[in-house]
Amino acid sequence: MGRPTKTEQGPVSTKERIFQKALELFAAKGFDAVSVRDITRALHLNEASLYNHYKNKSALLYVILERLKNNLIDPGFRLPPVETFATDEDFVLADYLIEGARRFFGRADRETLLTWRMLMISQYRYETARTTIEEQLLNAPRDFLTALLENMQSAGRIAAPVDCRSAGRILAALFFDYSFRANLKAAWNEESDEEFSRLKEDVRSVTEWLQAGLK
Repeated sequence: MGRPTKTEQGPVSTKERIFQKALELFAAKGFDAVSVRDITRALHLNEASLYNHYKNKSALLYVILERLKNNLIDPGFRLPPVETFATDEDFVLADYLIEGARRFFGRADRETLLTWRMLMISQYRYETARTTIEEQLLNAPRDFLTALLENMQSAGRIAAPVDCRSAGRILAALFFDYSFRANLKAAWNEESDEEFSRLKEDVRSVTEWLQAGLK
């Protein structure tokens, strides 16, 4: 038992097999509804095999959430300086945000989608899931977009009367709406997808309003 299996990318360690199966089950049933025995039984392993790699079930959850943060959240929310916007005369806010969304969701893979689903199912019974949704999926995008708009405003790219925090919340809501709807179809990062087309239209409408005072 515990022998690595093989994929097109090469052998998969027992630790990774446990991780992937646990994530699948958590996404299907919710974190609380899945036991260590459920995970190991699905892999035809004994429970000791899991404990050789993870202290307990909560340790698995920690790794899942860390991967989400390291693979998707942190790389996606790196704030450009004010100079980025001040020196580019051809800068278009809508294009910048849409391209940023394309790159951000382009990092989302099957693991990301399963993690999202696990959080949606588990948030009502598990505090860590609720906290992750609030901090990583709601607050992080809002705070990033607010700071981004404030830098653009400092560079003269957004009308001075605009409340950047309120505008950041509006834009973040658009991206969350897309994330939720696209996730239902497992269709993140499909440019031809109807949901992404709608997101682009909404972003252009909102950014035109943000920059209306500059015309």
